[in-house]
Amino acid sequence: MISFKNLYFSSFVVNTLYLLSLKSDSIHAVTFTIHNNCTYTVWAAAVPGGGRELKHGQYWVVNIGRNYSQTGRNYSQTGRIWARTNCEFDTNGIGKCETGDCNGALYCVSNSKPPFTLAEYTFRQFNNMDSFDISLVDGFNVPLEFRGTSSECKKKVIKCTADINGLCPTELRHSGGCYHPCNIFKNNQFCCYGSSSCDPTAYSKSLKDLCPDVYTYPADHATSTFSCPNGIDYKVVFCPN
Repeated sequence: MISFKNLYFSSFVVNTLYLLSLKSDSIHAVTFTIHNNCTYTVWAAAVPGGGRELKHGQYWVVNIGRNYSQTGRNYSQTGRIWARTNCEFDTNGIGKCETGDCNGALYCVSNSKPPFTLAEYTFRQFNNMDSFDISLVDGFNVPLEFRGTSSECKKKVIKCTADINGLCPTELRHSGGCYHPCNIFKNNQFCCYGSSSCDPTAYSKSLKDLCPDVYTYPADHATSTFSCPNGIDYKVVFCPN
């Protein structure tokens, strides 16, 4: 015969184990260390994570907790990190940025306005690996390095340090940055609309020559996505040496 006492005890055990699992998840959060090595101030953005002003040499540590479904199983989680430039914010964190603006907010909760150089990641992909990449599909504003902290990463460091702004074609120039052709022309040739694959263009090929590790157009998967063991920490550097 099942007593109310036994039911209460079972419920207590289940709730305790659930709370311990949440605590364990926070302990094992993935840490992203974001470092501004640019000679000028940038306003780092992370979704999830928010935003922060970083003067030259300053760091921002963002802890991303690993999420679980209602069954307790891990599920895929994505995120984005980028730099904003020439920003002005009031005491309430409202303002604007010349590049990478987050709907006029210091604390980013959504995607931003091109152009900006983007670091992307996805947790728990095939074989429980994380994937990470640098993308120029939203344009370029600052040089960027994305680094995994494990020797087991398929490639530990990826970067784009070329002077894309200085080499930017006239029709793609923006104050403080360089648009991707998809941002301007918005056609299938550059944006790969409605297709899982499309061909590289002369522009994307020139970007690939300058920055071989990065996404230069939306279907540039084969040479632009890299993997690391799930749960390791990462470092993002603006204007790496």
